[in-house]
Amino acid sequence: MPLDPWPDDTDKSEWETHWGDPEHDLPRVPSTDTDEDDADPELVQTFWRSVLLANVAVFALALGPMLIYFRGQWSLGAAAIGLGAITGLRVYQHCRAFGSDEATDDDPADERNA
Repeated sequence: MPLDPWPDDTDKSEWETHWGDPEHDLPRVPSTDTDEDDADPELVQTFWRSVLLANVAVFALALGPMLIYFRGQWSLGAAAIGLGAITGLRVYQHCRAFGSDEATDDDPADERNA
């Protein structure tokens, strides 16, 4: 007794008429050959510092309440929450300081007053 094919077990030509050819239907995006060296070193340093501090903040802010709730370790949990809050504030400060430096460097009003 032959088995009926699954609905998605069709011939490739039937599949292409139903779904199209995704390899040729997608729009082409122009390639941009950029190196990491093309970026501003200060921007790269600020980005990676912020990524590292944000990871520490998220980890500590997640670990602190779990230590308190599951293990009853209030002092260690509170220290982790404090560390997470401080590192989160440092990320915010890094981003604000970098943004304000960029705004003052590119501000056309400063050029008119000079």
